[in-house]
Amino acid sequence: MPDQAADLVYRMEALSRRDFVRYGGSGLASLGLPGLLRGETLLAAPANRGPSWRSAGRAKSVVVLFLYGAPSQMDTLDPKPTAPAEVRGEFGAISTSIPGIAASELLPDIARNLHRVCLVRSMSHTSSNHAVSVALSGLRESLPVIEGNANDARHQPYFGSVLEYLWKQQGIGMSANGLPVNMVLPWPLNNKTDPGRWQHHAAWLGKGYNPIVPSFVGNAAREVGDPSIKGTSPILTRFDPWDGVTPDSTFGFDAARLPIEVSDGRLLARRSLLRGFERGESLEGTVARAFEQNRDSAFAMLSTPKIAEALDVTREPAQIRDRYGLTMFGQCALAARRLVETGVKVVTVFWDTWTDNNAAWDTHHNHHPRLKLGLCPKFDRILPAFLDDMESRGLLDDTLVLVISEHGRTPAITPGPGGGREHWAGAFWGMLFGAGIKTGQVIGATDRIGNYPVTRPIHPNDILATVYHLLGFDSETVRIPDRAGRPMSLTEGSVLHDLLA
Repeated sequence: MPDQAADLVYRMEALSRRDFVRYGGSGLASLGLPGLLRGETLLAAPANRGPSWRSAGRAKSVVVLFLYGAPSQMDTLDPKPTAPAEVRGEFGAISTSIPGIAASELLPDIARNLHRVCLVRSMSHTSSNHAVSVALSGLRESLPVIEGNANDARHQPYFGSVLEYLWKQQGIGMSANGLPVNMVLPWPLNNKTDPGRWQHHAAWLGKGYNPIVPSFVGNAAREVGDPSIKGTSPILTRFDPWDGVTPDSTFGFDAARLPIEVSDGRLLARRSLLRGFERGESLEGTVARAFEQNRDSAFAMLSTPKIAEALDVTREPAQIRDRYGLTMFGQCALAARRLVETGVKVVTVFWDTWTDNNAAWDTHHNHHPRLKLGLCPKFDRILPAFLDDMESRGLLDDTLVLVISEHGRTPAITPGPGGGREHWAGAFWGMLFGAGIKTGQVIGATDRIGNYPVTRPIHPNDILATVYHLLGFDSETVRIPDRAGRPMSLTEGSVLHDLLA
């Protein structure tokens, strides 16, 4: 007991005086010494901090549309028409539906719909290295060695895994309805090019909280990628589904349906038999608990066909599919809508790489032709279609949507065929809409060349804090256990109250 008491003192010291007062004696007493030593979650009710805190818990689900590789802020939603030519690039600026706000001429449909979103132009951090873990797991800063190794001990749990963990403390989980809580499309991030990189995992929370990831089942519709312009380097990617997919392309699981010879009754009997073998034995430890969670998930999806049906976008009317566009990201966005409508609470869609010759939005080479002929026209079609579809079905009433990336791109254009822009985390944009978000506004501004914010710098941790807030978790008081079981903040960020409705 003395050792336990000493450890408790250590953990209490990790909590600020403000946090201790906020938890209150009753909160700590109800958790008790054993609970604290196990690192159980502290779910404290947020204090009354004014009108904007009425939005706490407004969202019931969240969709992330992640533009991996990172779009150039100057060539998309933060154009700099008065900057020098080597900064502003080849594309002009057009007016948007928000007075005084311009967008790239490559995004006319998004420009017409900008009043329906909240655009943050002053995103900024210090890790210009595809730091997806900074954007989605709460790291304050990262390094190439961290991002390049999914097993690096410095990784924190992916935000969807944190939410699943917290919901489980409240009795909300897959077992309740047979649906996954947390899913990623279209495959594990970087899986086609560098599967050893960071892949949205639950870190020390355990593999049982990793996202459920289906498979892309289909084919590319075009033999070659977007054509190169005379005088530029060729775009070598062939049969790239991001350029187009065949109408029969969809998503699913290899074993999500029972074999014909196995009825629902036989499945239940098999599960009952398995439980009989395990009766009297208890599985302990993180690995064992993860095994149990994964097994329960498998049984749930086999016995509940909803998830397989939601993933099957071929069930959608042709005109809806065509509105999104028969491309990988378009059909992923459609699948995300179907999953949320079915009851999945967290869906992340990555606009990922297909081969080394197609690096998504990572436009080090052929920057201008890739944006003009492929990336921007697709994005300009998909986002308004998703907005319309979600709104017409009433899903934006309780679904929060984020359109984000891990960083931006350098103001200066790298010389060469088609030009290029390098990684740059000093300034980039993010977009939010849906449950609890005040739309029709632009937050923050960058300098004349899009180098750094000049007003309202916002770190990705602040976005995460706002996400947790809208889903009902106060990041200043709610804790999860760290690797050693000590109470740990969800994020170091602060809620962005001016984004809230």
